[in-house]
Amino acid sequence: MRRHRQVLREEGDYWTIVFDGTVIRLRDTKGLRYLAVLLRHPGRRLHANAVVAAAKARAPGSLERLPRTAATRSSARDPRDAERARLTVTKGIKAVLGRIAATHPALAEHLAATVRRGYICAYTPDPRYPIAWGK
Repeated sequence: MRRHRQVLREEGDYWTIVFDGTVIRLRDTKGLRYLAVLLRHPGRRLHANAVVAAAKARAPGSLERLPRTAATRSSARDPRDAERARLTVTKGIKAVLGRIAATHPALAEHLAATVRRGYICAYTPDPRYPIAWGK
């Protein structure tokens, strides 16, 4: 089974994304950072609060520093915080998927089928065709 290596790299105010040999560059947004957190942790279920925290940290390994249980449950004491995180991540990723669709329809289709948004977020590519996102 061949692993497909794709690229997701932040370069200042832009991100370079390579998927199926096609290269696109997009301006940095929160939604793109949320998506990057999910793509770099395929198959891992993450609470929206953890996605927001990892995207804010913008440091490699920021998610790994969270306890495993904190990544899958709300760390907010107030349910409104969890709802706010869910809405923020959902809207941010939806917006970036729209931008991706305008420039790279195949990538947008792949992400629409493999990215789950909500209180618990995940990127779950087809295990028969593993995808590794590198820098």
